[in-house]
Amino acid sequence: MAIMGASGCGKTSLLNIFGQRLGLSKGSSSSGSVMCNGKKLKSNDFGKFGAFVQQDDVLLETFTPTEVLRFAAKLRTNLSERQREVKVQNLIERLGLKSC
Repeated sequence: MAIMGASGCGKTSLLNIFGQRLGLSKGSSSSGSVMCNGKKLKSNDFGKFGAFVQQDDVLLETFTPTEVLRFAAKLRTNLSERQREVKVQNLIERLGLKSC
């Protein structure tokens, strides 16, 4: 899935609501509930099926796609180096990117 739009239209705010990261959108508030497949999400559920990189990300712009995914996998998983590499290569192939 992709969320696209002009600068300032609320893409990051929407993702912060999905990820229940309201504290990252200064002065924001929301009401209601966030649901996925008919089930209400708890505060830690989003990370089980989704992820997103903040606008002000920490990933170096000089990284290749493979390097970015390796870096993110190190931060977000407890997998062994070999398991991470298999996941990264699988994702590179699924996305139709060239491995570097």
